[in-house]
Amino acid sequence: MKTVRGFSSALGALMVLLLASMGRTENSLPVSHPEPITIRILDGKYGAPLAHVHLLFVAGYDNADLRLGLWSAEGITDGLGRANLPASLKDFAFLQVWVLKHKLCASHGRSLGVNLDRIRYQGFSTPNYCGTTVVEDAPGIFNVFAAARHRRRPPPPAPRAAESPLKKMFDNR
Repeated sequence: MKTVRGFSSALGALMVLLLASMGRTENSLPVSHPEPITIRILDGKYGAPLAHVHLLFVAGYDNADLRLGLWSAEGITDGLGRANLPASLKDFAFLQVWVLKHKLCASHGRSLGVNLDRIRYQGFSTPNYCGTTVVEDAPGIFNVFAAARHRRRPPPPAPRAAESPLKKMFDNR
C-alpha cells in the first residue's frame, strides 16, 4: 500500500510540474540587463540639450502598468541633457519618460510607452513636432524632444535718475 501511495504522490508531483511548465518558453526566467540606458532630453526646436531638467521614469510590463505608474523613479539631467535609467527599472518591458515643467514635442504632448529592448538594441527617438531637429538613433540611447523654456523676458527698464527741480527750471526756458 505504501508503494502505491509513494507512486501516486510522485505521479501527482510530476503532473504539477508538467502543468506548471506548459505554455512557457525557454526565456521565461527573469532577465537581467546590465547594459546602461541613457536618456537624452533635447530642445525640439534647436536640438540643444536641456540641462538640469527634472525627469520622471515610469516602467512596467504592459500599458496598464504604465497607466497606473506602479514602478517609477526620478532623475535630473546633467549639463549635457543626459540621465541614466535607474537600475531598478532596467529589467521591465516598457518605459515612459516625463519631462517635468516642459511640454513634450510628441503629437499628443504626452510621454510614449517605448519598448526597452528596442532602446537597448536600436535606440529610439520620440516624434518631434516642435521643430525640424532630427537625431540619429544609437543603441542604448532614448532621445526625448521637449519644448525649451528659453523665451526671455525683456529686461526691466533702467531706473531713471531723479531730476532736480533746478534742472527743470532751466530746461523750460
